[in-house]
Amino acid sequence: MKYVIGIDIGGTNLRIGTVDEEGNLTNFERKSSESLVSEGAVENLGNEVKSYIERYKLEGRVGAISVGVPSMVSKDKSFIYSTPNLKGLENIDLGHLLGDYVNIPVFVDRDVNYLLVNDIKTHGLDPDRERTILGFYLGTGFGNAVYINGQLHVGKNGVAGELGHIPMYGIEEACTCGNIGCSETRCSGRYLRYLTDTYFPDTDISEVFVKHGDDPRIQEYVDTLAIPMATEINILDPDYVIMAGGVMVMDGFPMDRMIRAIKERARKPFPSENLEFIFPKHTQDSGVIGGAYAAFDKLGKNRQK
Repeated sequence: MKYVIGIDIGGTNLRIGTVDEEGNLTNFERKSSESLVSEGAVENLGNEVKSYIERYKLEGRVGAISVGVPSMVSKDKSFIYSTPNLKGLENIDLGHLLGDYVNIPVFVDRDVNYLLVNDIKTHGLDPDRERTILGFYLGTGFGNAVYINGQLHVGKNGVAGELGHIPMYGIEEACTCGNIGCSETRCSGRYLRYLTDTYFPDTDISEVFVKHGDDPRIQEYVDTLAIPMATEINILDPDYVIMAGGVMVMDGFPMDRMIRAIKERARKPFPSENLEFIFPKHTQDSGVIGGAYAAFDKLGKNRQK
């Protein structure tokens, strides 16, 4: 049997596991991603993969390696354009370099794309590969993925779905991406941290919605989140909208208010009146399994050519 090794790389942790075609996960590990911050990141990651294969006796049984990263990735799923929190993986052709190093095909994509693939598979949302599904993942930043008719929509350069970096009127703050006034400057866990530290310094951020959910500044934060979401919903008229991410699962997060704000801003009567929202519960291995699903799909398409 051929397996896919799924790797989910974050700014703090690297998660890795072995996945079969049915999505069964074994050999899951989580460790620090510190070795990917500096020069030599590809070699360090390659040695980690080689050690992992040897440790679990997977020689000759791995059909591909799937790597999810918090960055923009080229259309051919190999080159990483920008990874601010992992400087060792900045502007580098990770797919080809790592593939040559370990002698196994490597596919690279944005981590949120893999989360959406996993959510679609887990909930059985598109058995006929004909639906439009949007993923909104609100964590430190504002992740977004778009799926249309059986495949992720990636665009001309591979970087479609950067909803966190659409410009918002009247905002002059610089974004971490280098542009001015991106939605992520207001619609992110990072901005929620700023609000908490500035206006509620005696409150831990994990309790800000519980203790201050009625504060106008927190309510404005939630209502503002709805603006970019409703914008994409109006453009694509989705069958399903996935809502997830660390901020949305915080205690007291006013999901009802945010859904109401989205519907108020969505076009009437449709798509506003029949929007269908799904709230998946992610685990540490969600990105690993989603990446493996995507890799198996690519391997199948390659065999058909």
